[in-house]
Amino acid sequence: MRKFWSVILLTAAMLMFAAPAFASDDQPPGQVIFGTDFTLKSGETLDGDLAVFGGDVTLEEGSRVKGSIVALGGNVEIAGEVDKDVAAFGGNVHLASTARVDGGVMVFGGKIERDPGAQVRGEQVVNPTDWPGWYWEWRAGPWAWRAPISEPGNLLMGIIWQVGVIFLRVILMAALAGLVALFWPRAAARVGQSALQRPLPAFGMGLLTFAVGILLGVGLIITLCLSPIGIAVIIALALAALFGWLALGVHIGERLMPTLTARAVAPFWTAALGAGLLTLISELLGLIPCAGWAIDFLLRCVAVGAVVLTRFGTVEYPVPVLPPPAAIHNT
Repeated sequence: MRKFWSVILLTAAMLMFAAPAFASDDQPPGQVIFGTDFTLKSGETLDGDLAVFGGDVTLEEGSRVKGSIVALGGNVEIAGEVDKDVAAFGGNVHLASTARVDGGVMVFGGKIERDPGAQVRGEQVVNPTDWPGWYWEWRAGPWAWRAPISEPGNLLMGIIWQVGVIFLRVILMAALAGLVALFWPRAAARVGQSALQRPLPAFGMGLLTFAVGILLGVGLIITLCLSPIGIAVIIALALAALFGWLALGVHIGERLMPTLTARAVAPFWTAALGAGLLTLISELLGLIPCAGWAIDFLLRCVAVGAVVLTRFGTVEYPVPVLPPPAAIHNT
């Protein structure tokens, strides 16, 4: 995936769709595996759904899962039967000739390998979040349709679509930054200054916040009883990232036009310019293969870290040190 927040939203969505299956009273609770591989041997049957985080899934020939399979960060090897859907995030799905999937197969950030004889009754979807880029691929059963970029018409449409998506994102972030500059100018100033003046502490805090927030949110969602709290954690993390990004754009706009900010141009337009420019640079860098997402992730870590260090802009970072009170001498 090119955008880090697409990863977060997609992970949360997959967990939210999988969670009701684990909580249903009319079917078995299923099984959740963390940090290890899972193998269902020949002749074995798993009642309910299967979710594996950070491990590979293997279904040997003659095995059966009476539910769906969700794998995050691992590959899925199916030679047995799956009664419902198969979804893999950050991994590949291989369907052996003896595989049978009664539902659909969805892969995000990977590919589907299907041997002759493998049966899939539903749709096959590969990397749907990548379709606004360079090609569009749609699969249904044994049929597949793909528009290669080598054809001039498809290449032109892909470029026009990509430019349009980038333009809309830039306009949206610019407008939001202008509103932030109007309604929360002091908070945005504290966050933006901390991000630019203390980038290393902000990056470290942001990286830690992302890691803890995602693990905590996903863990609470899986427990089902505390799933509303987990969803709230994910939403708070998303809001922190958004506010930090906008505040960083606001501060960049003030740095680019300090004289105009003080005299002629309203804060809305300087903030919009800064956030729009920041978003445009991020979008263009995101087009660079392999390295683009890393730069975008680094910037978002700095933005989130600045929000945490300033407590959403309510305090300054670093905290100003007050001089010690003067000694009082009794005369």
